[in-house]
Amino acid sequence: MTRQTLVKVLVGAALVIGIWGSQSLMAAESNAGQAKTGTVKSVDVKAKTFVLDREPRALTITVNDKTVITLDGKASNFEAAIKEGAKVSVTYTKTGEDRVASKIEVTKAEKKEEKKEKK
Repeated sequence: MTRQTLVKVLVGAALVIGIWGSQSLMAAESNAGQAKTGTVKSVDVKAKTFVLDREPRALTITVNDKTVITLDGKASNFEAAIKEGAKVSVTYTKTGEDRVASKIEVTKAEKKEEKKEKK
């Protein structure tokens, strides 16, 4: 093998390894925890999911037994905290097509009656 051919082979191998490594890194980063905020649009208690209404599109978030949920700064659970209209900050990891929440911070939404009274 000539020196030029050897250099070309080594450069090609380095490029393949570099591309493969960067794709692996990008995949790991896309799976890292992401934080989003929005309003709860709908809740499915049986499936333990809720839809987070936010721009440019709504996201479906899954809750499991490891998800830490707080309601106005205090420990809570899915059924008590996740209600339509609630303001939510969620940290999740994307697993395949699912967004699995690791942490959810909920702020109660004002009831319609309370809003009317304030006017």
